[in-house]
Amino acid sequence: MDDQLKEPEITIDFSFLNLRDVQAHFADLNIALLGGKHIQTGEGYNFTLLNNYPDQFRFFYRSLYGLELKQSRVENIDYYYLDFPDEGKGKLNSSDRFREMTPWEIIIALMLLNMYYDRFFEQTKIISWIVIQKEITESEMANLYKKAFFNNAVRDHYSDPEWKALFDTFKRVLRNFDRWGWVKLQPAEESDGDLVFVIRESIDRFGKLYQYEISQFDNFIEQINQKRLRS
Repeated sequence: MDDQLKEPEITIDFSFLNLRDVQAHFADLNIALLGGKHIQTGEGYNFTLLNNYPDQFRFFYRSLYGLELKQSRVENIDYYYLDFPDEGKGKLNSSDRFREMTPWEIIIALMLLNMYYDRFFEQTKIISWIVIQKEITESEMANLYKKAFFNNAVRDHYSDPEWKALFDTFKRVLRNFDRWGWVKLQPAEESDGDLVFVIRESIDRFGKLYQYEISQFDNFIEQINQKRLRS
C-alpha cells in the first residue's frame, strides 16, 4: 500500500556533461546562454555543442532552470537561445536576473531590425555611425526617428552636442546587443574610432519579442515622449 502512494522516481541523466568536448567548453556556453546571448551558426564551439547535443541541453536547462532552449532560423542561419516557458518566468525570475528591454533598447533594436531587412540580400550587414545618422535624417521613418532620438524635436539640423549624446547612447546600447548576440561590434583598431558593427541574423528575435511596439511604433514613440515630459 505504501509503495502505491510513493511518487515515481524521475531519472535525471546529465551524463553528456562528462563528454570531453562538452567539458572543454560548457562553462563558457552556460555563462553566455544564461546571460541572454543568442548563439548562431559560425560561433565556434558554443554553436557546435548546441547543435550536436540539442536534446540533452534542452533537458538540462528545463530541469535545472525551468528555461526552454529554443532554436530559430533566419536566412539559413540557425541560432539558439534560452526562453521562459509559456506558463511562467522559470527559475530566473528575479529582479537581478530578468528585466524587460529599456525604451532606448527597443527603439534602437527596431531601427536596426528595419535596417537589417532593408539589406536583406547583402551577405554582411555592416553599419557605421554615418549610416545611422543618414537613417535618422533621410529614411522613410526619419520623422519618427527624430522624435524618438531628439526628444520630439523634428528639425533639419542638430547640433554636435546633440549628436554626441546620441552617439554615446547608441554605443552603450550596442554593447548590450553585442552581449546578446544581436550585433557584432568591430574592434576600435578596425573601425578607426568610428562606431562600426554588423547586424546579425539573431536580431530576428526582437521582432518576436516586441510585435506591438513594431506594429505601433508611432504610438510607442508618443508614449515615451510623454513620459519624458512628465519626468
